[in-house]
Amino acid sequence: MDIAPSFSQISAKSLVGASQQSYDIPYSGQFLSAFLTYGIHDKLDLVATIPYVISNDQRGLQDGGFFLKFRPIYLQSSSKGRLGILFGSGISLPLSNYQPTVAGAIGQRAISAPVRSIIQWDTPWGPFVNVTAGYNWRFDQYQSDDLTRIRKTRPDYDPEKAPNYATFLIKAGLPAAHYYLDGWIEWQHTNPNSGTDFVPGIEDLPQAYGISYTQVGGTVYYSETGRRGVYCSAGKILNGRNVSRTLRITVGMVFKISPSAPNKS
Repeated sequence: MDIAPSFSQISAKSLVGASQQSYDIPYSGQFLSAFLTYGIHDKLDLVATIPYVISNDQRGLQDGGFFLKFRPIYLQSSSKGRLGILFGSGISLPLSNYQPTVAGAIGQRAISAPVRSIIQWDTPWGPFVNVTAGYNWRFDQYQSDDLTRIRKTRPDYDPEKAPNYATFLIKAGLPAAHYYLDGWIEWQHTNPNSGTDFVPGIEDLPQAYGISYTQVGGTVYYSETGRRGVYCSAGKILNGRNVSRTLRITVGMVFKISPSAPNKS
């Protein structure tokens, strides 16, 4: 079992709406996060993520996730390295009744079911390459209080269904005896014709926004013993649709807990 608590600082100076329109809507906040993965079997892991957000507007738990990751194929060769093919799925859901905001919320109070396929090649000379593709189905239920509030100024308001979206990530890294480095680029894409768009001065449900973005980032990790270590990571959203151009800086620790070896008599 691996446990990784972390602290992140997030800030943004602007929000990108539809058609790359930029709006001067700053955001600053922090969040505490716990990441846990547990090896049920050599080929099956349980993964959980729990975030706690702190900002000027609100604080509390937001969208957490609980997933299973399965590796049915794992090929090894001394000359070509190792190739793993994995599949993952689970559920992401709000862990409290928080209020989604135009900018800065970790989630949209979304209930989604992702399906992901992962290919990772560990080269024989050290570096690895990871390609992850996924599709996320949304099953949100809009709250009547939110609809009532918006219909006070927009009597005919009838929000679209929260849109599904696809994700794609490419990561390259280098693991070593005492450290680990990686860099990555990630895309999230929502059909431009689905979901609503942010319009300044018009009240809407951020939960119904169609969100797309391009994000880059990386991680540096160091461990002296192999059983615990520290890391720093960062991520920057470059552009997108209905998303803040956030910069995230994260520091955290990793604790690896192994089962006790059986007694031999």
